[in-house]
Amino acid sequence: MASGSPRPASGAGLFKSPKDVWSGVMFIAIGALGLWIGRDYPMGSPVRLGTGVFPRLLCWGLIVIGAIVLVQGFIVKGEPVGKWAWRPIILVSIAATLFALLIEPAGLVVSMIVLMGIGALAGDDHTIKEWSIFSAIMVVISVAMFIWGLGMPIKVFPWS
Repeated sequence: MASGSPRPASGAGLFKSPKDVWSGVMFIAIGALGLWIGRDYPMGSPVRLGTGVFPRLLCWGLIVIGAIVLVQGFIVKGEPVGKWAWRPIILVSIAATLFALLIEPAGLVVSMIVLMGIGALAGDDHTIKEWSIFSAIMVVISVAMFIWGLGMPIKVFPWS
């Protein structure tokens, strides 16, 4: 190969899909961090599961999905890593933080509406109608699942 000529596309790097490799690493890192943070959560018994079971299952799921995506990044040709989309990163982080801060004083319904409202601003193609329908469905499902189904002691509204 003459000096100064471009490298051939096939085998031109260790990663065939850098985007998948870095996504896999991110999933594995978040899953491992979650396992480390929840290492002291009680597991309970098979009859009465403890509070550590669900977070641990989610973390292991993230690690497995991350490993699959990581391996895929070495095998399947894919897109390179593009520029960072800062607006969604910042808005989703703000939405999650506000949800955590509002859940206790404002209740599940208000905190979820704030979460989904700010989260919707992170995308470009959402309409008010879509957001309203999705938010109503998610609030009903969450109240049914967490309050009625699991009996969690979470305020539903600020006045409850």
